[in-house]
Amino acid sequence: MIAESLFERSLNHLLRQTPGAAEGLARHAGASVRFDLTLAQFDLRIADDGCFSAAAVAAPDAVIRPTPALVARLPFFGRDALRDADYSGDSALLAALDRVFRQLHWDVEADLTPLAGDVAAHRLHALGQDVIAGLAHGFSALGHNASEYLVEEAELMARGVDVARFNHAVDTLADDVARLDARLRRLERLGA
Repeated sequence: MIAESLFERSLNHLLRQTPGAAEGLARHAGASVRFDLTLAQFDLRIADDGCFSAAAVAAPDAVIRPTPALVARLPFFGRDALRDADYSGDSALLAALDRVFRQLHWDVEADLTPLAGDVAAHRLHALGQDVIAGLAHGFSALGHNASEYLVEEAELMARGVDVARFNHAVDTLADDVARLDARLRRLERLGA
């Protein structure tokens, strides 16, 4: 129950921080959504104000389930990774949830200000963004270096140029075989 309460409060916090987000869900007041996170399921109902409230639901109106692709992409692609989740249920509700979730934005600086003050919150937020950008750059460089190693050093993968050259040779051979086949048929007709 603690995890469900934390999940609900976190979603509602983001909805309240993002202008217009809760209003986008208010039209679906009373509808239920199940977030099936494999290890835990959170059943929430949309309240009249557009925020979520915990509810026991036998058959939810919509189900959102992460896939392994979503989990792998989330740290690098953020909200764009949500397209890799499995969605089922009421399409109008899912479309509204998609629109709202795409516009959600966590104002970290606003949450840090009461704890650390304006200047410190701003600096901590900037530092956090720099760290995340550095990590993303590092992982990108690591992926590039690994692919270069697999292609150039270990020769476990083909270079793009070699693949293009091979494909061109296969196409040329297929054309030559087709011309030879046409010639043989013509010779057979002449000989018969």
